[in-house]
Amino acid sequence: MASALNQLQESVRHSASVRAVLMLATVMILALTVASVALLADLRHRELEQAKAEIVSLSKILSEQTTRTIDGVSLAMRGARERLSDELGHSIELDSLLVHLLLKSRVGGLPQVKSMFVVDAEGFGVNSSRPDFIRRLSMLDREFYRFFVDNEHEDFYISHPEKARVDGQWTYYIAMRLVDQSGKFRGLLVSAIRIGYFESLYESIGADFVNRIQLLTLDGGLLAGTSRDQEQLGKTVADLKQIIHSNGQAMAGGMSAHDHPEEGRWYTAYRPVSTYPLIVSAAVREEEALRSWRRIAFPITLGVLVIILFILTITFLMVRNLLKKEQLEIDLRISDQQLRLMVQTVRDAIVTADITGKIILFNVAAEHLFGVKASEALGQKIGDFLAQCQPKALEQSLMRYFEEGWQSPTGLALLSLITLSRNGHDFPVELGLSTTTFRGNLLVTAVFRDLSERRQAELELMEKNRQLQELSASIQNVRERERARISRELHDELGQSLTGMRMEVSWLGSRLKNLEPTLSQKALAIKDLIDHTIASVRRISSELRPLVLDDLGFAAAANWYVDQFSKRTGLPVTLDLPEEDPQIGGALATALFRILQESLTNIARHAQASAVNITLTHQSGAWLMTIQDNGLGFDTTTQRGHGIGLIGMRERAQILGGTFSLSSSPTSGTRIEVRVPEEHEESHG
Repeated sequence: MASALNQLQESVRHSASVRAVLMLATVMILALTVASVALLADLRHRELEQAKAEIVSLSKILSEQTTRTIDGVSLAMRGARERLSDELGHSIELDSLLVHLLLKSRVGGLPQVKSMFVVDAEGFGVNSSRPDFIRRLSMLDREFYRFFVDNEHEDFYISHPEKARVDGQWTYYIAMRLVDQSGKFRGLLVSAIRIGYFESLYESIGADFVNRIQLLTLDGGLLAGTSRDQEQLGKTVADLKQIIHSNGQAMAGGMSAHDHPEEGRWYTAYRPVSTYPLIVSAAVREEEALRSWRRIAFPITLGVLVIILFILTITFLMVRNLLKKEQLEIDLRISDQQLRLMVQTVRDAIVTADITGKIILFNVAAEHLFGVKASEALGQKIGDFLAQCQPKALEQSLMRYFEEGWQSPTGLALLSLITLSRNGHDFPVELGLSTTTFRGNLLVTAVFRDLSERRQAELELMEKNRQLQELSASIQNVRERERARISRELHDELGQSLTGMRMEVSWLGSRLKNLEPTLSQKALAIKDLIDHTIASVRRISSELRPLVLDDLGFAAAANWYVDQFSKRTGLPVTLDLPEEDPQIGGALATALFRILQESLTNIARHAQASAVNITLTHQSGAWLMTIQDNGLGFDTTTQRGHGIGLIGMRERAQILGGTFSLSSSPTSGTRIEVRVPEEHEESHG
């Protein structure tokens, strides 16, 4: 892997085209990535600004709605206070039935008000719109009562939320000061506001672009929200210092962002409730605000990745093709160099001319053949070149070959023997002419092979073969004469000596038969041993050179050997011989007998045959001997049969000017044919 990577880096470093493609792909990917990131960032910014604008707009609407809601309560309370502050109202006791009916009538059209009640100057609840109101309930510790005690000049107050003592529900209170005719503090008119009313209002909005709506006091206390915010009611949930004037008055509105450790970033829009010390906030989580952006960003990102993958794929294919192309060009240059080197080093002269006759290739061998330097020949017209270095007749003959090549279709292959001249001496040359087309241009290539050395080598080889054949024939004759001498000496001298020894031992055994029976038995044993020795000597003498071959001829020798072979191997042999016989003791008879002898030996060793047929005929001035068996045979295409025996048989036939052929197959056995001309019988007689 590392070596492949290093090789790729090395290829890229040396390839300007590959570097350009990689640079272009890198620029395209970077541009696409930067453009995509910029687009997504812009879309994200727009989406967040849209969400912020929506919660600002919502906070404004909710502020106006809250203002109208509290205005309704305030208007009802001011109407009730006016009735309690006129001449009739001053004369009515605060705990009277008329006040109860007044309060009840004012609350009837206000679903946001739980009850409206009156607190006297001593801090006790004395009347209420509710029938279950607990009279004389102490309000001394209530926030709204303490506010007016501590602030004599304040006329209106909204309290923090708290659980009502009557029903235990979360409630906040709006209180107004009551005074008598002299302006003395008479008590308080208080409305208990349903926090659930605001919760229902805020939850009914259900907008996708807002996650939280809250009604806050100026110090950031939660006055109302959704049902999820009940546990936070009355607690400080926001730092409103950024949106409060130094004199305590609310600004026209504001926006804040803060990070929650678990929920992420929140964006909150604040809007003051007109004329009231309240603020409405609408908030959205960044994750929720970017939901539609993510739906858009995913296919954009996926599309960019697909395009980048496509660019990388195309780049990879282009780089691979460029590297392959450059490698092919390198291989082509190397191949061209190798071809030129090969052409220059080949021993045959090569001359190539184009369709205009201009020489475009002239190798070193051509320089030696024509005696002209390549620098002088290249670029010349082939006719002018031949006219300079060849006689006119040879030059015209060669030009006919070239003209035939230019006029013939591509693929012409012509082989001819011609004569060239060098230094005034003619010498034979083999001319090979071929045509081809290269880049639309017809080329004619002539290959000249100097045959003078080849012919001399052939003559020398023929002479050596002749000498080898004569030597082989001489060796065969000497070997046969030596065999004949040894055979005759074994038969005559050693045989006679053994015969004499047998007679003497036989005589000795007959004398010792009655005198020494034991020695007589020994003599008989020696006699048997001598008999076996005589038989072995006769067999060895016959195998070396059957005397019957020299005395009676080939037919008698063949019949004798076949009989001995059949007795020894048990293999029947059919022998068919003509009436006439080759010259007795001649080279032909000896060669035929040795071939027959070697063939039967091979059949006994390898063929596993059940029958052998041997035929000798004399026809058309030649002797033909055929030996056929029905054995296993062998495949001559894979088993050439170049054993010593076969080589010896083939040499014996060739020495006599004859032929030796062998055919065999695994199913039809083996057939040997030897044909020797009759004249060789006389010349070797």
